[in-house]
Amino acid sequence: QTVPAREIIVVDDGSHDNTAEIAERAGARVIRRPNGGPAAARNAGIHATSAEWIALLDADDICFPHRLERQLPHLGDPAVAVVSGETFPGRLIHVDRPDKVDFETLWRRNCVPTTTAVVRKAAWEAIGGFDEAREMIGVEDYNFWLRLAHDGWQFVVLPEALGEYRPLPNSLTAQTRRFAAAELFNIRRIATQFGLSSSRVRSREHTIYREYGRELFHYRDWEWARAYLLEAAQRGPLSWQERLRLWTTLFRAPRRGRS
Repeated sequence: QTVPAREIIVVDDGSHDNTAEIAERAGARVIRRPNGGPAAARNAGIHATSAEWIALLDADDICFPHRLERQLPHLGDPAVAVVSGETFPGRLIHVDRPDKVDFETLWRRNCVPTTTAVVRKAAWEAIGGFDEAREMIGVEDYNFWLRLAHDGWQFVVLPEALGEYRPLPNSLTAQTRRFAAAELFNIRRIATQFGLSSSRVRSREHTIYREYGRELFHYRDWEWARAYLLEAAQRGPLSWQERLRLWTTLFRAPRRGRS
């Protein structure tokens, strides 16, 4: 980094290779722990440092050399909990970036890439850290942002790429289904926690089922695409393109139960 971090902590979340040894030889402080998922790993790492700000970086991602330099000028406002940037290419595409990130914005869509996020430790402490529920794996960051925003903390998302998101080479359809299930679990958990109306939850579910139904159709996972589009249709209207996709899946695979 053009502005080096004060310390580097690597959380070895139950790896089976020599990650920890390599990190230690490179000068990092290593915390070894049984596998608990990304939320538990982040909580362990943040708990172990006395730094006021923590720059997050997952194992499969890269941050660009100027990342911290660009973010540093935005850390002075005591109301700000997160300073982030865009990613390349990333799941969270940087088009339609909102002017303001608050609970309403985040409820509609996650627009804060964890790959480039710098988090204020006091804010992390104030809301009890990342939710470690394993059903949340994949969107535990989204849950964290929603809770921060609901608590009144502010976000800064810089309009430039500060890192690169590199997903693991897993099955795209399996990964998509996992993300969808985690997103649904997350919004229902948030709704219960903050007393959101059932109609609001149903509307958000409608969006999630539509989006993942289209994505699964793109991957030619006909059965799951149909299941998700059917769930969406029960919660609201489909576009004519989505109705066409749903009709197409009826002739592509045997019918299965809805998820």
